[in-house]
Amino acid sequence: MYEFVRQPKWIIAHLLTGLLLTVFIFAGFWQLDRHDKRVKLNNTIATQIESKTLPLEAFSATEAKSLEYRIFQGQGSWIPEDAVLIRNRSYQELSGCHLAVPVMVQPQEAIIVIVGWLQDTECVSPNSFVPEGEVTLTARARLTQKRGAIGPKDAENGRLESLARVDVARIDKQTSINLAPHYLELINAEPTVKNVFSVDPPSTNNGPHLAYAIQWLLFFGVGVVGYPLFLRRQAIHGESESLDS
Repeated sequence: MYEFVRQPKWIIAHLLTGLLLTVFIFAGFWQLDRHDKRVKLNNTIATQIESKTLPLEAFSATEAKSLEYRIFQGQGSWIPEDAVLIRNRSYQELSGCHLAVPVMVQPQEAIIVIVGWLQDTECVSPNSFVPEGEVTLTARARLTQKRGAIGPKDAENGRLESLARVDVARIDKQTSINLAPHYLELINAEPTVKNVFSVDPPSTNNGPHLAYAIQWLLFFGVGVVGYPLFLRRQAIHGESESLDS
């Protein structure tokens, strides 16, 4: 009854079906893993934001593993001459850049602050939008960004007005004051920084990963059940043709 399953064309069909089922199960568990990581990240963000606000002076001394998304507050002075732009940043699906300005929080130490977003036509020079003077600010900590295996490169030397990412170590090469190893995203400031749009807070949406996982696992279930039923139907059909002949 099932002798046909050993024919070459059916062996190829079995292999292709097995390959597809493997892809389905791998994709399903991959999406479950992504969902789990997203949930953990959201919990971390919520915990950090709800933690006690720390003074700016404690920023450099805070360990990196407990730093990101923590809220800091304090006074400082803008250093407008060391401002830079961070290219290719979006705001509500519009292209633009971020304005990054160091703020001095204590003698010979400053922190890079992402002040806000500028639209694409304004991303030529930071000079027109840089705040000056003393400031009292509340900001969210973020970890310095580094280039991965792929991505645009910034020149290692020379003075840059714009960078591909918030690489604090690279910005530190062209400043006259030592920078803390990580940076801040401005939440609010007094005096208010004008002509920029505030950076969006980190998303705490779980995303579509769980729905995608269920979808892939359903595909796997349909294949596991459906393929043997398909083979059985082919076997019955073949047996009926043999009886008729």
